[in-house]
Amino acid sequence: MSATLGIALLLVSAGVGSAEVIYVEPGASIQAAVNNSTTGDFVIVKAGDYEENIVVNVSGVTVTSEPENPGGVFIRARDENSSVLQVKADNVTISGFNITGSGEFFSVFEAVSFRNSFISRSSGNLSVNNMPEVRKAYGPGSGEIFVSRATGFECPQTGICLDQVENCTIERNYIFENQYGVYLQGSMNNILSNNTYFRNGIWIDEGCSKNMAINNSIEEGNVILGAHCWDNAISRNRLSNGGGIGVACCGGGNLVSNNEIFNCSTGIDLYDTQARTVLRDNMITDCDYGIYLILVYGSTVYNNTISNSSRGIFLRENSQNNELFNNTITSSNESGIYLLDYSTDNRIYNNYFNNSINVKAENSEGNSWNTTKTSGINIVKGPYLGGNFWADLNGTGFSQTAEDSDSDGICDLPYYVNGSDFDYIPLAEPPSLPLFLWFNSTGEITNNTDSC
Repeated sequence: MSATLGIALLLVSAGVGSAEVIYVEPGASIQAAVNNSTTGDFVIVKAGDYEENIVVNVSGVTVTSEPENPGGVFIRARDENSSVLQVKADNVTISGFNITGSGEFFSVFEAVSFRNSFISRSSGNLSVNNMPEVRKAYGPGSGEIFVSRATGFECPQTGICLDQVENCTIERNYIFENQYGVYLQGSMNNILSNNTYFRNGIWIDEGCSKNMAINNSIEEGNVILGAHCWDNAISRNRLSNGGGIGVACCGGGNLVSNNEIFNCSTGIDLYDTQARTVLRDNMITDCDYGIYLILVYGSTVYNNTISNSSRGIFLRENSQNNELFNNTITSSNESGIYLLDYSTDNRIYNNYFNNSINVKAENSEGNSWNTTKTSGINIVKGPYLGGNFWADLNGTGFSQTAEDSDSDGICDLPYYVNGSDFDYIPLAEPPSLPLFLWFNSTGEITNNTDSC
């Protein structure tokens, strides 16, 4: 080790096998510390400002800020055309940094959804609709989404790039104003957790599998799963003022669950997925579109809450054989659910619709709007599963006013949906339960809200 490096790096025994702790002082090189490390070592960066592009090519190393001063380390790209940190080895942990300066970040207007660009299967031509030139050129979610952003050899302009690696952890970082926040290419079994992103987000590129993005906060950004991605989980994230979550074509087995998405162009976008994609337990508010499915086959959408959108759930371009149930869709400006362009053979039941217009459908007859009447608690707490609850904002919707002569929670008459489609078992307002008053020994009411 040179004398200069010896001054810059303080090595002490970690007390665990042969692992060492390497401290990086302000003014020293993080890259030099990484180069000096071996598997199992900890590179601990002390609070300060650093301007570097760092390549981590040592497996099993942890690069982190000091535990007593998390968030005190700022790393800015020296070369804005390269990633701030590029991870090229397995089992690496990156934790506790502020990371910025790689490329130009996308504005909220550029973080658009997949709906703005898709192949029109009916015409056979590539069509790009309803987006300004800046979105055509740069927007995540435009047609470019289906083409790898990287060259296959180098990472794009990114805060942290995981390049052909496995079992890495990216946690507790603040990643802001890069072209991409965290970018994965050819990588699997990695965890991205408890990071905060501002004006960038997460891009899991083509062919990545079994990665997890959990408990992240993303402001003015989005989460993208690229083409041919399998068995990834995007869960418990909070996204606001950006582009939502997008899942591109040709993969499957992906889970999008328990996310909170606010004021985004589209809450969740699926394009041309055909195997076991699950969207569940997401809360989507104040987005142009809640959930948008284009050419989607065999996916499951349930337990989602969508409010104040233009269209709650939108199916188009031959989206078929999907199952949508237990969703609550309210206060949509245009329609609660919209089916277009031969979106048929979908099973849509036990949903709560409360919108000025609950259903719009064009060239999309042949969907099933109820399941078999079955004993069980439905979405409005009635005693049977069957069809959907059809309400409107004025309290005069079909389910709110229809007769239920036998008080089984099912309307006496079917509900006409569109074309030849009916909900044959529409849900009714559950029957009122008797009110019991409980008195204490002095004759005072102790509980006037419980009922049996």
